[in-house]
Amino acid sequence: MYWVSGGDAGKFVESVEDAYKKVSKAGPSPLNLVDEEPEVETKQVITTPVE
Repeated sequence: MYWVSGGDAGKFVESVEDAYKKVSKAGPSPLNLVDEEPEVETKQVITTPVE
């Protein structure tokens, strides 16, 4: 968390650069590594009612 007033442009720039470095160092989000489609193939089975 950074506390910067409206008149501290230099401090604001330093804060943004510091935050960017920390996020870059952390790497990609693990949430983006989740595949939306399952890796296992599924087969669709259609059944009809038997009387």
